[in-house]
Amino acid sequence: MSDVDLNCREENTKLSSFPIEILSFNIWNNQLSIPGTLDFLMSFNVTKKLSNDIEFSTKIQRKLGPNWIHVPCLAGIGGCEKQSLCSLIQKACKTNSFIQSNSKNSKNPCSCDLDIGIYTIEHVPINIKRKKSAKLAQPITPGQYRLQVMFLKSKPNTIIGCVIGYLTLLKSNKFV
Repeated sequence: MSDVDLNCREENTKLSSFPIEILSFNIWNNQLSIPGTLDFLMSFNVTKKLSNDIEFSTKIQRKLGPNWIHVPCLAGIGGCEKQSLCSLIQKACKTNSFIQSNSKNSKNPCSCDLDIGIYTIEHVPINIKRKKSAKLAQPITPGQYRLQVMFLKSKPNTIIGCVIGYLTLLKSNKFV
């Protein structure tokens, strides 16, 4: 990952602070194949108690000249459906990859209800699948890409956190 915009502040300076403040975000893969596995780290500070109805969505954009072009959900890649943050937390807990700074005070350190405090998710494998129904020989071409992850409270549909990472794809289907 070549650059990270924590909390999407560079993108939109008018944004107020979110209940989920991203402290760090890193993709550990030197290369990412599609299909393949994404290995990442994310530390975040929860500034107010949040219930378990948090989702996250990803948006991928490709740089063409000076503009960023949205990559639609093709072959399971791009701007696809929302996913449950609770499911990601539960997956991380199974491998002891979910760390809560104030877990000594918590009755259930793997709860999807997030108390105020700092949390880290690290080395949780996220499988990136290619849909068999997609008839794309190469869904992604070499170039610069922007990956945006938005955290949303499902009811009401409100943004509560954001991070943007910048990647360069050197060869087809390999992120570096």
